[in-house]
Amino acid sequence: MKRKFEEANLGSIRTIPIENRRSKISVEQIVDPAKLQGNGARVNASELLAFFPDVLAADSLKKVVKAMQEAKTASREIVWMVGAHTIKCGLSLYLNALIEAGYITTIATTGSSTIHDLELAFFGKTSEYVEDELRAGRFGMAAETAARYSDACLHAWESGLGLGNGVGDYVGSEKAPHRSVSVFHKANSAGIPATVHVSFGTDVTHQHPSFPAAKVGDLTMKDFRIFTQRVQRMFDGGVAIVFGSAVILPEVFLKAVSINYNLGYQPSGVTAASFDMLPQYRVTENVLGRPFKGAGNAYAITGHHEIMLPLLYFLLTG
Repeated sequence: MKRKFEEANLGSIRTIPIENRRSKISVEQIVDPAKLQGNGARVNASELLAFFPDVLAADSLKKVVKAMQEAKTASREIVWMVGAHTIKCGLSLYLNALIEAGYITTIATTGSSTIHDLELAFFGKTSEYVEDELRAGRFGMAAETAARYSDACLHAWESGLGLGNGVGDYVGSEKAPHRSVSVFHKANSAGIPATVHVSFGTDVTHQHPSFPAAKVGDLTMKDFRIFTQRVQRMFDGGVAIVFGSAVILPEVFLKAVSINYNLGYQPSGVTAASFDMLPQYRVTENVLGRPFKGAGNAYAITGHHEIMLPLLYFLLTG
């Protein structure tokens, strides 16, 4: 028997103007490391590293820094998998500075990151108060966010780019007022892949009838293929960094690794590292444990993103 099941009517949702929505993060809170250094706040990384003992997480941090510096010098792949919190915690310009410095050669993230990135670039604020907005029936209902997201996805589709680089190209072509803080705009301008791995039903833009689901499905699969190719390059002495993604990106990474094993590639000299607030099962197994046993080194460093990313930046560039 074929049965048809009732579906929610997304065409009946009530939207709100984003200017009426409270947000936790504004562009004024985003730190620009280049300006800090321009004011003479230079950090001597070798001196700072000497303060850390060669034990436990401090030793791991030193080894990750060394591996990243060696990979950059040898022009090897440095793949970052970044959770949305990294962007919505005011750290966008640290990521942009690491792209500029050559310490990120591929950046992979989730669909929610594109939302925060677009909101910051166009509206100067992001990260709503979920508890308050949810009970009021307003969570994720900003009309302008949904409109910009749909337009960015259609731009990506029409341009022939993947989702991430297409969003970055859209931010630039639309001359978003705060485009300098956009990670996707920076990656696209720098000519590196920015891949977005969408899980349908997880992002607030999926609540809106304007969401172009079929096109986004094709775009995110294109990004997966791009990401898989960059993982193949990383097999040769590269570095894999997970910064704050506990579920989706470790699963995407494992499948990209699986494809490359299937195609006959064998990893050698790979360094994998995670930076997160808590040890996470999928990160431990799918990034640090299963992929590169006997073919590299893996390190887990626990700490808050808004502390660990500035620290890593200064250790790499100071």
